Amino acid sequence: MRRRVLVVLMIYSTVVVLALSVPLAVLVGRERAQRFGENRAAAATYFAELSSREDESGAARIRQSAQRYDNLYDEGIVVVDRAGRVRAESGLDVERSDVQQAVAGALRNQRGNLPSSVMPWSRSSVLIAAPVGGGTQVDGAVVIEASTDSARTDVAIAWMIIAGGALLILVTVVGIAVALSRWVVRPLTALSSRVQSFGDKFHDRLPIDAVAPSQMHTAYLGPPEVRELSSAFEAMAGDVESATAAQRRLVADTAHALRNPLAALRIRLDVLGMRVPDAAAESHLRTTQEVDRLSAVVEDLLVLAAAETPSNQDATACDVGATIADRVEFWSSTIAVAGMVAHVEGPDGAERLLVALPEDDLIRILDALLSNATKYSGSGSSVEIGHRASATAITIWVADTGPGVPADELPKVVNRFFRASSAQGGGTGLGLSIVHALTERAGGRLQVSAGRPSGLRVELHVPRIVS
Repeated sequence: MRRRVLVVLMIYSTVVVLALSVPLAVLVGRERAQRFGENRAAAATYFAELSSREDESGAARIRQSAQRYDNLYDEGIVVVDRAGRVRAESGLDVERSDVQQAVAGALRNQRGNLPSSVMPWSRSSVLIAAPVGGGTQVDGAVVIEASTDSARTDVAIAWMIIAGGALLILVTVVGIAVALSRWVVRPLTALSSRVQSFGDKFHDRLPIDAVAPSQMHTAYLGPPEVRELSSAFEAMAGDVESATAAQRRLVADTAHALRNPLAALRIRLDVLGMRVPDAAAESHLRTTQEVDRLSAVVEDLLVLAAAETPSNQDATACDVGATIADRVEFWSSTIAVAGMVAHVEGPDGAERLLVALPEDDLIRILDALLSNATKYSGSGSSVEIGHRASATAITIWVADTGPGVPADELPKVVNRFFRASSAQGGGTGLGLSIVHALTERAGGRLQVSAGRPSGLRVELHVPRIVS
């Protein structure tokens, strides 16, 4: 796989380098051609102006200037009048067909075509023509055979620099790609080995081709290492799901098996309590409380196991406002006995807000949250139960003004059997775990935060059903 990753990176890097260097090389050729054309056009214009200023008596001066230009730049030049007669000539045969064509074009007031770009393989010379005179009056023509050797050399040197820079970039990219491919592939290989070794503890290793039909869409995509990792991960995920399901069944079966013996033990303790002497009354009471605590743990474990089991039934619509009002009324006496005050908050209007949560689950959630509030908030505090709706979700919250939970313990309150250090009195530590499981099973999410100025705020965000 490392080789394939390296090849992909190199192909991509080569394309990027070429996409940058080729336009740069073309731009260099065009820029050099522009400077070359401007320089030679200026020379041709100079001789055209000189020829227009000098009459026949100044022909010697024009020939001297043409000779000096030829000697200095080694570029032939010819100057003719409007009848095509040569006024000055140096290093250029006026009888050449291409020169004749350039002269004819200049006499028609046409300037020669300058090269748009210079390449290392361009022609060694080009003819540059300029008319003598201006406007509609053409008194002659100037033709220069300009050498492109210097321009082609400059372009070749610039191209070699660009090629060297591109090669240096590619070499650098190769080093980076080698390190990057090793960095990417090594953890993947190690993960594949680790996943495979984990799966071998549960079942024999299967070849890559022996994949379940449901996994065929991933078995034939990607490199062999990725396919092997995918196959091993699918097998491991199946093992983990099976182990999780077995754990849930074990908890549920154990709790169910303990329920009846604990109920029978509680009845016998009640019967025994009528004959317990006063000296053993306190021990009997503590034993009864311990049995009650164990019974509550068993009941909560059964509820939690049911809540963590995925539901195959379609979501049931539940009227949030009506359910909250019913539970507040049910808990009103308990709240009053606890010395607390309850407030209900909700949207104005008579619109029924339906949530994708069975009514029994919402009742269980509200009962757990109100039970915690009455147990741990303390006398003189208040509890607020409310809900609000958005386009796609309904938010339900229960907030109290009690002592709350320390900030470092807030992320742990939904863990099984966890009880905050500020909690006083009895409890199983499973209430918020049940609320969390029921909320997630409905496709929602649970958020626990500190209340303001004190207390605890629990919010549920559950999908809304629009009627």
